[in-house]
Amino acid sequence: MSRFTPLFLLCPLALAACGGSQPAVKAENASIDQVAKATQDAVKMEPGEWETQIKFVSVDVPGMPKAQADMMGQQMAKMSETTHKTCITAEMVSKPPSEMFGGKAGSGCTYDTYELAGGKLNAVMTCKPQGAGEMKATTTGTINSTSYELTSDTVMSGMPGMPGEGKMTSKTQIIGKRIGDCPAAKG
Repeated sequence: MSRFTPLFLLCPLALAACGGSQPAVKAENASIDQVAKATQDAVKMEPGEWETQIKFVSVDVPGMPKAQADMMGQQMAKMSETTHKTCITAEMVSKPPSEMFGGKAGSGCTYDTYELAGGKLNAVMTCKPQGAGEMKATTTGTINSTSYELTSDTVMSGMPGMPGEGKMTSKTQIIGKRIGDCPAAKG
């Protein structure tokens, strides 16, 4: 699970980097870089301090012993209890790096589909890192320049060290909003 976790958590924030009533973006079988470039002219997040809450709704690992599954659920619930604050700069908004869209060159990730129109997002990303199975994340929700609310359904399969067929499914809700200007840097 650890190889996919950074991608899994970064994708929703990156997907929120655009939205609104500006040009619609639609792509199929597109690379991370292609999606990053295609969304560059869409309405972007307002720079400032953003607060994001990630809530793990469910996780299922067929074949995992109940005690271990319960412990995993507790760990994920604990992670949900935290709220993350991030300073999004004007530069980050104007030139979103491909890493914000779920990976970098050679990460093994592509968008099967990516559609952003009228403040609504529907995206399916598949990642196939070398020797680490496959992850397919379907993300849907609403986005505007000051907030977003997304749901991500993720299926990981062929995961080394996982019980059964090495499969795990999870559902996550991601809610973010701009809460003000970035705090002044401490000198």
